[in-house]
Amino acid sequence: MATTVALLNAWKQLLTLCKLNDRESVVILLGDESHPDHVASAKLALTMLGARSMTLQLGETSLVRIAGESTAYYAPTGLTGNLPALEAMKRCDLVIDLMGMYRGSEQEEILAAGTRIILVKEPPEVFLRLMPSASDRERVLAASAVLSKASTMHVTSAAGSDLTVRFGQYSTLVQYGFADEPGRWDHCPSAFTARWPDERSANGTIVLSPGDTILPFKSYVQTPITLSIKDGAIYDIAGALDARYLRDYMATFNDPDGYAVSHLGWGLHRKASWTALGMYDKRQTNAMDARSFYGSFMFSTGPNAEGGGTRHTPCHLDIPMLDCSVWVDGVQMVDQGDLVAADQRG
Repeated sequence: MATTVALLNAWKQLLTLCKLNDRESVVILLGDESHPDHVASAKLALTMLGARSMTLQLGETSLVRIAGESTAYYAPTGLTGNLPALEAMKRCDLVIDLMGMYRGSEQEEILAAGTRIILVKEPPEVFLRLMPSASDRERVLAASAVLSKASTMHVTSAAGSDLTVRFGQYSTLVQYGFADEPGRWDHCPSAFTARWPDERSANGTIVLSPGDTILPFKSYVQTPITLSIKDGAIYDIAGALDARYLRDYMATFNDPDGYAVSHLGWGLHRKASWTALGMYDKRQTNAMDARSFYGSFMFSTGPNAEGGGTRHTPCHLDIPMLDCSVWVDGVQMVDQGDLVAADQRG
């Protein structure tokens, strides 16, 4: 394990944004694939900031993933049912999650105890390049304040997308890259807001165009895909090779909940780039550039338990899209991939 001055300083910056102080205790949660440079740098940064810390290494999970891809299966981890580990994290002030815990009941239990959680899964290079700032927080909070009060969203694109949804049942996802309040979870780096629509309220069409990204495939769409949506779920996936690949992948889960429309929102990170994913091997990145880039529209499918719903399906797709327009209660927030509301532009 090794560290550099730049990585050490970045970790100190992140922990300072998380409002860590020398009276607090921290758990570093490790998994099978935690990056050793992050482990070394986080430990040293905690020591330099005077916090009390311990490392919690969990055993290997029994879950079998395709090609080891941790984002390809939304399911419980080695933490599930591990009561001593849960109690340790509930009793600390901050968890640095270098594993990626299941965003379900175990995470909710830890957050309910007032513990802050910051997830870091990107490699050091992406972590350094997209390091969050206070201005990211201001932009995201401005956008999410509008979204969290909204009752409708309308999304269109020149490619043919035309989707409407209602809001009111479920919560808003607010990610600006650091956990600075008791009971807050965040993912570093990131900057976007999204919300889970009401059950059965999504209706219309989403057309995926070349350049849009399908995660966890971590690849760009090459041939258009038309998703027909009625009463909250996809009922038809039409197109050429990309459409067949998507159809067959989703069918492997044999789970109708995987076709449900999940959280919808837009990216607000000025330093993230939709082109970055093409520069990395798939195992090198968690694709936070794609999820966060400025003016993207996020269409997702599958679970909504994190937002307060009942769907826990492991079939989860995040699909950041280019050049979409988004209206919230009739107020335009994104115009063909550009943020138009002044308070979210920063």
